[in-house]
Amino acid sequence: MLDDLWNTPKKNKGLTDVRLYQLAVGLAIVTTLLAVGIALFPGNKTTPWTIWLQIGVAGLVFAFTVGGDNLTKQGKLDSRSWLILAGIICTIVFISSFFAGDYLNILLAPILVGVGQRRGDGRLIIYLSLSTAGLILLVHILFLLVGWQIPQSDEQGTIASIIALSGVGLSLATFLGTHFKLVETYREEAASKASEMEVAHDIQTSLMPPSEIVTGNWSMAARSIPARDVGGDFYEYIPYLDKGIGGIAIGDVAGKGIPAALQMAVVRTVFRIEARRRIFPAETLYSVNMALQAERSFGMVTMLYAFVDPATSTLHVANAGHNFPIILNGKMDEVRLPGLPLGIDDSVEYDERQMKIAPGTSVIFYTDGVVEAMDANGEMYGFENFRDAIMRYQNLEPRDMLDVLFKEISDFTQGAAQSDDITVLILQYARVESEEISPEDYGQKVDEMFASVNRVPHEEEPMLEGFEEESVNWI
Repeated sequence: MLDDLWNTPKKNKGLTDVRLYQLAVGLAIVTTLLAVGIALFPGNKTTPWTIWLQIGVAGLVFAFTVGGDNLTKQGKLDSRSWLILAGIICTIVFISSFFAGDYLNILLAPILVGVGQRRGDGRLIIYLSLSTAGLILLVHILFLLVGWQIPQSDEQGTIASIIALSGVGLSLATFLGTHFKLVETYREEAASKASEMEVAHDIQTSLMPPSEIVTGNWSMAARSIPARDVGGDFYEYIPYLDKGIGGIAIGDVAGKGIPAALQMAVVRTVFRIEARRRIFPAETLYSVNMALQAERSFGMVTMLYAFVDPATSTLHVANAGHNFPIILNGKMDEVRLPGLPLGIDDSVEYDERQMKIAPGTSVIFYTDGVVEAMDANGEMYGFENFRDAIMRYQNLEPRDMLDVLFKEISDFTQGAAQSDDITVLILQYARVESEEISPEDYGQKVDEMFASVNRVPHEEEPMLEGFEEESVNWI
């Protein structure tokens, strides 16, 4: 039995762990023999049977402490069975103390340490120790009240103390060895997962379209920052006749992290296929929605798709539950075009709005992570702050506007953990310096543009009535 006990930790253990275990076992055996020698020392005034009772109970505790650890490691003794046996042995120790002396209760120490070890709660050891100490004190007072005199000597206390400390030392040595091994395993797993997430982030970033595009007077810049290493926000563009900016999409998949990133990849793939088969945004969103319905476990996705006709400077827009785009030119207005998110209803049809964009106009597309960015106190950045910021910086080029917008959001959150993915895309139609147009004519073009932003054809009016007071922030 001792050979098995001595060699058990060699399985799946390093040399340092083996030596630590052997040192603890050896020390416990030596101190046990020393305790027996003290008990049998000539001149001891206690009766032999109480001495042997104490030695027997101490040996039982020691055998349980050592044997229980080994059986647990080998998978032959589960935690529930160990706790039941521990309760039985604690009862034996407590009852034996009535006859051999209350010093014997110190043998409860290694068992209490073992309970805390298996429950993974160091505070439990303190609570159990205090409860046990209170119970022992209560029994001791009871002994005094009833006049129960138990003959005991200092040698008895020494025997119990040495063996108890040996058991505690062995249990703690085993616990620390196992704990350090688990910590090292967790560190390795964390490092491996971090490396995998970094690779996933690099792959997702590489799949994103260019963050800046310039085609004649049209320019676009986009930026997306996931709340985690990967996220569910995305943006996409479809070239017009393979020559420049044509279709522009922005979307938000419900959720964050790996699941959202995987669903986002599916949505982007489906969208790119359908957008190349047709031109108009409403038809495209309808086809994407129908394709996603085939995915039984697919979640909800908001998406806004806008198509630019550079020949006529006309912007066609369709919306599937996404944040309204913002038209900006001296003043601002939202293209209030509602619609159900993708993946909810396979019979939904999407409306399409079109407007002639005046030179000098910027169109802002964004996800809800912008307005829902929070500081450490839980206060949200909000649409009002976002509106004020884009009004202040509307004369900047798209890339420069993104820089200051994201800086303002960062300054507001002050390092608080990002709660959602943040994506902003800016489309800008620049004025041509050589174009001769009077201020009056230019102002008229801008006014006509804003007038058409939310001009609804007669047949669309009944459909919009139910959406006027509803939020479009579906995710």
